[in-house]
Amino acid sequence: MKRVNERPIYDKQGNAVEGRSFSSNVTKLLKHLPKLERIQNNKSPSPVMAHISPINACNLTCSFCCFANREMTDRLPLERIKRALDSFKKIGVTGIEYTGGGEPTLHPDFEEIVRYTHKLGFKIGICTNGARIGTDPITGRKRPIGKDIIKYFSWVRLGMYGFYEGYEYDLDVYKGLDTKVSAAYVWDEALATSTNPNVTGEWTDKSKKRLAKKFQTRSNFLRMLDWVEENKVPTRIAFNAIKDVKETAKDIETIRKVIQKYEADQGKKLESAFLSDFNFKGERRNFNCYMHMVKPFLFTDGYLYACPSAELSIENNYNYVPESQFMVCDIEGIEEFYSKPPTVRHHACHYCKYAIQNELIDDIVTETEHNEFA
Repeated sequence: MKRVNERPIYDKQGNAVEGRSFSSNVTKLLKHLPKLERIQNNKSPSPVMAHISPINACNLTCSFCCFANREMTDRLPLERIKRALDSFKKIGVTGIEYTGGGEPTLHPDFEEIVRYTHKLGFKIGICTNGARIGTDPITGRKRPIGKDIIKYFSWVRLGMYGFYEGYEYDLDVYKGLDTKVSAAYVWDEALATSTNPNVTGEWTDKSKKRLAKKFQTRSNFLRMLDWVEENKVPTRIAFNAIKDVKETAKDIETIRKVIQKYEADQGKKLESAFLSDFNFKGERRNFNCYMHMVKPFLFTDGYLYACPSAELSIENNYNYVPESQFMVCDIEGIEEFYSKPPTVRHHACHYCKYAIQNELIDDIVTETEHNEFA
């Protein structure tokens, strides 16, 4: 007989909802009840994790890049990253995710950053395009990041950009390690109506910017599905959210239909790839935001921001800026900010990736009577 926690979650059609271990969601947030209880009891918050964008440079120019308007030359100096990590450790953060901005493995001190993060006892994850990891399967040339660094990561999420950018992934580098490999594919086939500066050329500042030259196609997507299924790489299929939420909802339905046809053609259900729509909420209850107490984002400008995904909303113009309403504090102010009682912020983002999580915390802090009769 299965235990309760071994039972899958089902959708309206009776299909098991897969992939919740490989993306932020309410299910994972509820694994941190002591930290949520601190917020409920008005005690100084202790974030579960912190996202860090170490560098804005990138070796790709994606048509869906949510940071297309970033300052390309910005990067966090090693000592400032160490200072931030020290502070995150003191306030009880348990996990560090290196992400972009740009491609994190391009930071000149990347290896030392990873070793220092591990030395402090953090669990470490990374979102990367994977083009600099392991050995090139075609040429046999060693890439800059090898097993000696990858071994420190709990998980690596590969961006599935190689299927149109023309490079291969090395999966052998992860063999024998405890590192879990997963992947992500951002659906972006509506290029005719794209407002992304990497497609239109309408950047805030054109310095160091390049137009995207290679684009996703349906055949790219299907080849990607073949590859992740063959290699058993858990892969979240996301959607380009920087548009009207009604258009996003249409894209989600399109993706669902393409997957259904693929499964029908293959004669079996996908085992590794899954549609990552369990965070999508077309309408928001209110504009309350608590993500700075759960998973703040350290950007390359040296400031901590309230949300790691605010750039996914149309009005935020593919970037954060120094005057941003999402700014929490600078690196030197992390410990002071998180020594105070929790706060609620108000961000009227058109699309909020964490709307469902914010509503959960809203419920947690709402005072109710007769709590013995839940």
